[in-house]
Amino acid sequence: MKPFKFNLESVLMLRRREEDAAKESYAEAVGFRNRCEAALEQAMVDLEGLQNELTEKRQGLTHRDDHLLFIQAIRQQKDFCTTVSQRLTRAVQLVQVRHEAWMEARKKTQMLERLKEKQGQRHQYEVQRQEDRAIDDLVSARYGMLARSLAF
Repeated sequence: MKPFKFNLESVLMLRRREEDAAKESYAEAVGFRNRCEAALEQAMVDLEGLQNELTEKRQGLTHRDDHLLFIQAIRQQKDFCTTVSQRLTRAVQLVQVRHEAWMEARKKTQMLERLKEKQGQRHQYEVQRQEDRAIDDLVSARYGMLARSLAF
């Protein structure tokens, strides 16, 4: 009997490549989200530092211009935190979308892999059945030869 050959092997390979690409895309999105989280954390630390410095400046003898400078820096840092926070929100949504795409690609790949496995099992069953038939035929032929030789 011919060796097993999966007819949809090329489609399976394509689906595996698509799954790998989706997985890689998901990993990139997770990395981007992690970088955004770290940037937001750092921006919040910087904002807190500026606020602490302003508090220290207010307790001492400083000029009004220094206060205004720190207040402006704090406003800019808050705007930056808002921007990074929005970027983080988009990154979280992107991670979710890419994860769903990866799971969809994985489902399609698994479907073809199960089909290949079932066809392989059917083929193996058929091979075993043909081998059993061949053995039965050999036993029957040998028994028939033995019976004919004893009859004469």
